[in-house]
Amino acid sequence: MTRAFDRRLGDDFLEKVPRTPGVYRVLDAAGTVVYVGKAVNLRRRLSQYRHATRRKKHRKMREIVKSAASVVFEACANELEAELRETALIQALRPRWNVAGAFSFLYPFVGLGERGKGHAVLAFSSAPEEHPELAWHGAYRSREITGEAFFAWVRLLAMIGHRERTARRERGTRTWCFEIRKLDAGWQERWSAFLRGSSRDALAALAFSLLDKPRARRDAKTVEADLAALDRFYRHEAEKLARACQRTGETRWPVPQRERDALFLRARRIAAP
Repeated sequence: MTRAFDRRLGDDFLEKVPRTPGVYRVLDAAGTVVYVGKAVNLRRRLSQYRHATRRKKHRKMREIVKSAASVVFEACANELEAELRETALIQALRPRWNVAGAFSFLYPFVGLGERGKGHAVLAFSSAPEEHPELAWHGAYRSREITGEAFFAWVRLLAMIGHRERTARRERGTRTWCFEIRKLDAGWQERWSAFLRGSSRDALAALAFSLLDKPRARRDAKTVEADLAALDRFYRHEAEKLARACQRTGETRWPVPQRERDALFLRARRIAAP
């Protein structure tokens, strides 16, 4: 890999790279950015590509070097600035070899609303602007964890209320909407606190209400799995997002998709000893 690195970037390339925090962009022969990375020490990090071995853990490095026609780097004042710059570049450029953070526009939200007294509207979307009449919560990071919890939530609420027949999601839209009647007064306030990561009371009340439902007792294993999905969402998504907002003093809600990753980077720096 040393010869391949020198052949593509030049024998003296590393001598030009500063030993400072910064970000680097790897460009292919067409001038397209294929990878964006960050480093506490740019020279040390880029030298790792030069010395990548055939071991499995270095596979991605080898592929990036094979794609490289040039590398552009920029120094940053500190590691946090480098991390924030990396996040912004990945979101803007969506390089082929960057996966994490490249698709922030897919980060999901959960929406709540009412149509008439006791008629709940629940929504899951990565495009909340499609339903501005709803109160949206998020943005959460994992579509898997959030989506699993959302559809589990709809199933469980349908056991204590009455799920209405709704139109299928229109092609080209990114919002799933469900309607449930006969929920208790105050349901939206309790679940809003749950989605904001400030209270688990709604989940506890739901579990208690299901004890009196014959269908829930009959499908006990499914109910248990659905409650576990909601608990996992609260711990891994809602509560962590709430903590990041508290640490950084972020007051916007919902948090914009493009700014969620940067929010967590700042929160980790504040929390670090």
